[in-house]
Amino acid sequence: MADNINDIILRTPHGGTAMLPAGEFEGPVYITKPIRLVGKDTTIWAKRGSVIEVTAQGAAIEDLRVELTEGDVRDTAIAANYPVFVKNVEVQGGVKGFGAEDGFFDVPRTIELGTFAPDTENSFTMTVNVPAPTEIVCGTSGVTISPRRLETGRNEVGISVKGIGDHTVLYAELLFKSQFVRRIYLMGRADGSVSAVSGKCVYTAPERDFSAARSAVVTSETTANAPAMSSEPTTDVISVISPAPLYDMPLLELKMGQRVSLYQYIGTKCEIYFSCSKPSNIDIDPYVFMLDGNERSFGDSGLIFFGNESSERGEVRYFPNDGHVEIDFDKTDYRVQKIALAYSVYAGNYSNNFSLVRAPKISIVANGAERISFTMDRLTDETTAVAMEFYLYKGEWKLSAVGAGYRNGMAKLCNRYGIEVEE
Repeated sequence: MADNINDIILRTPHGGTAMLPAGEFEGPVYITKPIRLVGKDTTIWAKRGSVIEVTAQGAAIEDLRVELTEGDVRDTAIAANYPVFVKNVEVQGGVKGFGAEDGFFDVPRTIELGTFAPDTENSFTMTVNVPAPTEIVCGTSGVTISPRRLETGRNEVGISVKGIGDHTVLYAELLFKSQFVRRIYLMGRADGSVSAVSGKCVYTAPERDFSAARSAVVTSETTANAPAMSSEPTTDVISVISPAPLYDMPLLELKMGQRVSLYQYIGTKCEIYFSCSKPSNIDIDPYVFMLDGNERSFGDSGLIFFGNESSERGEVRYFPNDGHVEIDFDKTDYRVQKIALAYSVYAGNYSNNFSLVRAPKISIVANGAERISFTMDRLTDETTAVAMEFYLYKGEWKLSAVGAGYRNGMAKLCNRYGIEVEE
């Protein structure tokens, strides 16, 4: 992207608000003056080290997701030298400079329940450590958490799973809400061949001394930051990806390398169209690769194109009348972790390539309107280009705008994904 978040911060005056665009952006980000950093479906991430560092008084961070993608869950993701106002900030990783929140949140990123009996009640337990009062929120039907409110220190939590149909894969999200929000994932599968589970322990946190945290004096700054613990049911948990309210969403114009969460823009189903200006003797065809976690295709059936117009489950379809592609993410097999969309120039020789194509644009349509667009404006003599990659990250489908290609055609791309083709 032409801009990054640090550029936006530099242009924001003291006391102003830096409004961030939707998408995922690599950190670290440095807040060096008193401003509000406000996201809108915005994720800031880094592999290691602090993702956000605050070195100025009077700063605020709001409506963001902050992630450390590698390393230990307790490594510092947000570090502050001064009190910071926090509102609706989800963090994956530890924090520093936020009072009691700096302590150990011994909460795993993922909990595997294993197999359990369908259509009846199954019970599990986990023991977690939290350094501050915390509320657990779950919006998945059939999953109950008790207690919902945790005290500072060591807590045993019960998980009840009931009414899940046979052969159903359970995927649920739990939000641990204190000053920040921390998200973990429950996964398991209903299997009619097993008995009901009773009291199975799925996680035990290490023993820790929380006496200092319990006796700590709460400062006025910490109190101002702490969220209210409402007794009303919470409805802001997206535990099952479903169509979002798309009608008021503006068109999102992606830049090369930008990543974005899909559900706010397209829900679970979309149509993808390609447009450009080109010589009449050049044909450009779409190719869709359905890939596993190792980026390998599921054999020849994992490639959808003019010679194989639909996947076995119908989640990806090609329409030869106008060349558009349809993807239904709800239908994808659990083994599918990525869907790569490519376009290839066909004209019988390599001299016909994307250098002859003007403004190659990808348009993603949902609910009858264009929601996302991406123009591949950096292609030159490539004959085949990967336009976009849809990938599953912690149960959520995301999109990466790629726009990069190969000079020696489709064979190279097929071989990369495990489909043997002579070059």
